[in-house]
Amino acid sequence: MKRVFTLCFFISLLIAVQAKEFNSVKEMPSNKDIFIMFSIPSCPWCERQLKVLKKIKENRDNFEYMKVQDDNIIYEELIENYAFPIEVYPTSFIVKKEEGELHIRYEFQGYQKRSNILKILDSDDDF
Repeated sequence: MKRVFTLCFFISLLIAVQAKEFNSVKEMPSNKDIFIMFSIPSCPWCERQLKVLKKIKENRDNFEYMKVQDDNIIYEELIENYAFPIEVYPTSFIVKKEEGELHIRYEFQGYQKRSNILKILDSDDDF
């Protein structure tokens, strides 16, 4: 019984730190830093970046991250309505949602170490 409980606990932790799936900007929270990572399925650096983001999420309640590919529902909305220039993968943005609109705080081109992301999250400066 104890093993079953322990297994369920670890599964719930894994689910809790998974990338969120938002179908529109309206669904995104207003009170958090949101890390949007544009990726493609064949990108090994994108997968490495997700591991870094999971580690950050484990220690921050005010942080969400999402992986966006061209087959995601939200992809078209983001590309059409916001200045998200995508030239390399992963390309990522830290955004805040205010009054229903996304505001880009910072842009990253390529894979980023945890320390680089935390430095921006802990800064009061915007892009």
